[in-house]
Amino acid sequence: MIKFILFVGNWFGTLSLLFPVRWSFAWYLFRRAVVSRRFRNHFQKFGSNSLLAPGINLLSAQYISIGNHSSIMRHCILETYPNAGLHPQLEIGDNVSLGEYSHITCARKVVIGNGVLTGRFVLITDNSHGSSLTEEIIRPPLARPIHSNGAVIIHDNVWIGDKATILPNVIVGEGAIVAANAVVTKDVPAYTVVAGCPAKVVKMIK
Repeated sequence: MIKFILFVGNWFGTLSLLFPVRWSFAWYLFRRAVVSRRFRNHFQKFGSNSLLAPGINLLSAQYISIGNHSSIMRHCILETYPNAGLHPQLEIGDNVSLGEYSHITCARKVVIGNGVLTGRFVLITDNSHGSSLTEEIIRPPLARPIHSNGAVIIHDNVWIGDKATILPNVIVGEGAIVAANAVVTKDVPAYTVVAGCPAKVVKMIK
């Protein structure tokens, strides 16, 4: 199997030199299929026709569920922290597309509904390193225990722009749009547009 993959890789590599755009994309699709096949059994659930792009990083994927027809793009990070004693549950629905370099970190519960689209460099987290307690603040951040500050629930058909941040204890309503660079600290009503730091409603969609 390894020899076959190397053979196909060399074949695609040669073609990409002759036809740079077309065959480079074909080589990328081939690598996506190989990565998806390699890692699909690491997950609690991995739906049909879902794909993982090359360069993804996984931590404790056995607590992660991915639905059908979803795409996790290049260099995304999906992390859960069972060692925090909080029984993490990271659920990604059907027809979801997570943009390149997005980072989802879960200590207790993060749910991403069906049809959600994110841009690049999006952060979604339900946890933090330590609390405001004096005995924790005096310790280096990496030495502080991980706390979940409340679940993150993102409902269906939400669009999250590039470099947006969704912080703990937040519900994003169905059909909402989170603008690029927004920092979401409170619930987002359904069918609204939020922007800014902290994010505020700037438009009602319906």
